[in-house]
Amino acid sequence: MKFKKGIFLFLALLLPIGIFVFLKLFGKNEFAVEALYQKDYPKVLTGCQKIDKLPYFVPDSVLDRVNTRGDSLAVIFFGSLEGEQLNQYKRVLADAVVDDITVINLEVSDRATLWKRCVFFLGDSLDVAMVDAKGTIRGNYLAGDRDDIDRLLTEIAIILKKY
Repeated sequence: MKFKKGIFLFLALLLPIGIFVFLKLFGKNEFAVEALYQKDYPKVLTGCQKIDKLPYFVPDSVLDRVNTRGDSLAVIFFGSLEGEQLNQYKRVLADAVVDDITVINLEVSDRATLWKRCVFFLGDSLDVAMVDAKGTIRGNYLAGDRDDIDRLLTEIAIILKKY
């Protein structure tokens, strides 16, 4: 009887160890931030052209004007930064110094407003967009919301695989 209990105990211990070793050797622990507008059309705001082709990429002419310098990610803030928005901008800027990221603030202008609405598809409530080097929009955020900027910083770490 003691012999059977010993075998069951050994097997009960061996099973989790076997699963751990299997996952360590053959598993892949990776997170991913899905690109926006790859399978679904963006909600086109009034006064903007309708998108007719998927996946959607930000036009090169816009990326060149924004001057992403070929970095792997660009974080674009739209509008004047005041109060909490400015604090969150500085947080992202401090993180970007270490990484291969361009952080840009486009002040209020006709061009910036047009890009915000018609190129990056940010409604009135959102004012930050993250774009990768290919021109794929990776996320939209609210500059004055600490939780949104925390999500932005986390998604940057995931995309750059720094976790």
